[in-house]
Amino acid sequence: MKETRPKVLALYRGVLELLDEGADVNGIKVSDITARAGIGKGTAYDYFKSREEIIACALLYDVEQKIEEEKEELDRHEGFRAKVVYAFDWMERRFREKKVFVRILRLTTEGSGLSGTILEELQKRKESGCGPIRVLWEMCREGKENGEIREDIPTSAACITTLANMAAFVMYLEKSEQMPELNTAWMKEFLCNGLLNQLK
Repeated sequence: MKETRPKVLALYRGVLELLDEGADVNGIKVSDITARAGIGKGTAYDYFKSREEIIACALLYDVEQKIEEEKEELDRHEGFRAKVVYAFDWMERRFREKKVFVRILRLTTEGSGLSGTILEELQKRKESGCGPIRVLWEMCREGKENGEIREDIPTSAACITTLANMAAFVMYLEKSEQMPELNTAWMKEFLCNGLLNQLK
């Protein structure tokens, strides 16, 4: 991962702190971000064209940082099934930490609650290979190579299916208190097995 300039990193941290404290992503102003970053408002525009670009870059930066932290551990797991189970366990652990990451994962995978302009900025960056898509695509490519994913399923389709099941798990985690008839272990197994059955 390329090095991020200190002032850009300060802006990202400002966005993430505000989200950790429960700020509405669409209501955050550039002045809120720069106040947290300890830099002048004009300085933000030396690096970014808009508020939406700052927020989108901060969201994806956080996702990529978290994924990078876990990539080495993920690579230790052999095979698609083991990696999928690890990924679901990892999402559950992150959710329990109550950090902004799970909300960001949901926002970057399904776009729920984001204004159109922030979504456009996220889409531009996702198309350039940013975020969790790159890691999932690699998992699916390996899964096809070792025969755990059917040969007739394109890698991109397997990636989208994997992402959809993971997004469903995040949505469940967020609403689990409203679904007392389900428990997390059962839901995780249900989604993992459903995904693996779809792809083999």
